[in-house]
Amino acid sequence: MKEIKKGKLLISTPNVLGDLYFNRSIIILTEVKDEEVVGFILNKCLDYSLSDLYKNVKNNKIKVHSGGPVNQDNLYFIHNKPNVISNSIKFFNGLYWGGNFESVIESINSEKLDNSSIKFFSGYTGWSYDQLRDEIENDSWIISNNDDKIEFNKDSKKLWGDYMKKMSTEFKIWSNAPENPQSN
Repeated sequence: MKEIKKGKLLISTPNVLGDLYFNRSIIILTEVKDEEVVGFILNKCLDYSLSDLYKNVKNNKIKVHSGGPVNQDNLYFIHNKPNVISNSIKFFNGLYWGGNFESVIESINSEKLDNSSIKFFSGYTGWSYDQLRDEIENDSWIISNNDDKIEFNKDSKKLWGDYMKKMSTEFKIWSNAPENPQSN
């Protein structure tokens, strides 16, 4: 089994079919400790934007994603602009999470930040280390290296299928399958 580390991607297998949050999910891990693993679902865009939540945000195209089932009343973000957002925490090569939210809003309004450099999440995913390890051993998740640069504005609906195409033959067949095979 590959090591569970910050920056790695968790790709849900077809074994989690039907799970509201994790079906066809790709999660980036931002924190890995003995007691807790934290990450954000990269490919579950919600039906509202940041400007729907914060009226002082001028850009109504900044998307909000479902980060996971934990603390959905809170907003989180990852980005690749530490020089623009102070107090960010580096978690992987050129990727950061959190930071000064006021500077985020100012930077969005002054067009220094957009969907190509920041991703917002309602909630996050979280496990105990042992719980996640057990789920991986039970084939619910594939751990993948984050070799590709995260493309913040890539079409999130296609992301899971794109990763399935890169997997072994047993997973490639799922890349084009409908999300709900019963509706096929």
